Amino acid sequence: MKESLVDRIPFAKIVVVLAIAFGVGLGLCGLSFVVAANGFKSHEEFGVDSLGIANISLVVMVLSGAALLPALVAWAVAGIFGLGREAASRRHCWAMRMTKTRNKNGS
Repeated sequence: MKESLVDRIPFAKIVVVLAIAFGVGLGLCGLSFVVAANGFKSHEEFGVDSLGIANISLVVMVLSGAALLPALVAWAVAGIFGLGREAASRRHCWAMRMTKTRNKNGS
């Protein structure tokens, strides 16, 4: 039986990965702010701009944030309208059947 597209998309995994990427970008932004606040100049060997931490963090935050918002909206819409519930109930029924079979066999 063919599942719909909503049933095949792992929204939770996508949101977690994008949220972690956004957090890493935010952390890099904070790191570059702390380094700049402590008096490191950009012309020094390991200055703020030598590794481009500020630029990298900005790119990571923009890309992950731009992908995170539509993923959250799609996940919310799928949850509100009940998309994907049929497949979830089929998986639940299958898991319950397997549990009953294991209990009958004594394992």
